[in-house]
Amino acid sequence: MRDPQDTAGDQPLRTPRRLATPTRESLLARFERHEQMAKTWIGLELAAIFGGLAWWFARSQSQSETLPAWQAAALFGAGFLGLFYLLVEGLIADRKPLEEVRADLRFGVHTRDSLRELVDRVQKRLDLAGRPVRVWMGRGKDINAFAQRMELLPGIGGWNGVQLNRAMVHLLDEPELECVVGHELGHVFPYAPIMSRCLLVHALLAGTASLVLAQLLHGFGVQVGAPLLALWLVRWIAFSTYTNQVRCVEFLCDDFGARAGGLLAAARGELKTGIEAEARSALLLRVLEAKRDDKTLPIADLIADYESALPFGSVDSEQARAELERNLRRRLEQRQGSSVVGFLDYVWRSDEGDDGALDDSIARMHAVARLRQIPVPVRQLLAQRGGFAKADVAALVEALESLPDRVLFRLPEEIDDSGSTHPNASRRILYLWRHRESLPECRA
Repeated sequence: MRDPQDTAGDQPLRTPRRLATPTRESLLARFERHEQMAKTWIGLELAAIFGGLAWWFARSQSQSETLPAWQAAALFGAGFLGLFYLLVEGLIADRKPLEEVRADLRFGVHTRDSLRELVDRVQKRLDLAGRPVRVWMGRGKDINAFAQRMELLPGIGGWNGVQLNRAMVHLLDEPELECVVGHELGHVFPYAPIMSRCLLVHALLAGTASLVLAQLLHGFGVQVGAPLLALWLVRWIAFSTYTNQVRCVEFLCDDFGARAGGLLAAARGELKTGIEAEARSALLLRVLEAKRDDKTLPIADLIADYESALPFGSVDSEQARAELERNLRRRLEQRQGSSVVGFLDYVWRSDEGDDGALDDSIARMHAVARLRQIPVPVRQLLAQRGGFAKADVAALVEALESLPDRVLFRLPEEIDDSGSTHPNASRRILYLWRHRESLPECRA
């Protein structure tokens, strides 16, 4: 597998990349505008709840053909409780509270107790000491972390927490992980949209909408479907504005996290996760090629082989690729062991996917893999003795700004992140560098 910084024979981008970043002041103003609009929308929700309940009560009293009381209660309850599905997803997620993790387990340089101390340290640095927040350890191998802030009403009945996937914890050192925890705490506290903190209002609207729709559909005999329609409508109302806010909040949370761990640690973390994403993308390409070469291989089995080849933490490209190749060879040998069994397995388990779409996906991934990268030896900078210095970030930024027809990592989002809710690594690093005067360079 090629070194990510080997640019020999690679292709430049046809059009320069979009590398503009907003100012912190513009982001804060935009966030505040969104919040004011959300408060107005919540007021409209409350008005709709009272108006809908009044209409339903008057309608049920004036008509002989109305919903039985037990059916009305059941439909209201289905709509009301249905909006709490996010909490159910959290309960069944493959994770456990940090307090339940065994004290003797190690996750790279971290342990359960050191992680708890790290979170407490970050909260203190960000003036969040004493603010209750759950911390979960996820078992996923994807390099990621999540934040959750949901409340019945602002400040009441909160389910606030941060999830750190094991792979992320294995990959990053303490200052880098401090930046990640600080980023997620930004989502939980200063930049948590109010729409995510009024779950009771949204649930009451869903229950009310269920009653109103059921009353309207009663004459057609399909009132049982009212809660599903109501949940779809209210979910769109409650969370569509939140999706728009994520675009500006991500930069603000990056800034918040860098205040906890420092500019250098934040930049290192972005580079490490980008290198990992690039290496994993190359392995996934090999999986798609295996599917193309043998259409009888179920894609679910191939993805299982891919997951099995991934270690927790950093992917050693050659080692992971060798493991994946062993898994694929074993899969092919099993398929060829019996023609009858193989045929039956093909009939019942093979995919009926579009071969053209598969070929197109492989072609796109190959095109991304051939893109020319900026001439900065990222891996060597991260591994150098003495650590990653401010001058290294400056050199990286200069290369990004002067060579917009090249990418930092060979990933689709590096070409154009306009369709994503999250900015790419290049723009994240540029944002932090352009606001470096207000950020600590590093933390003791």
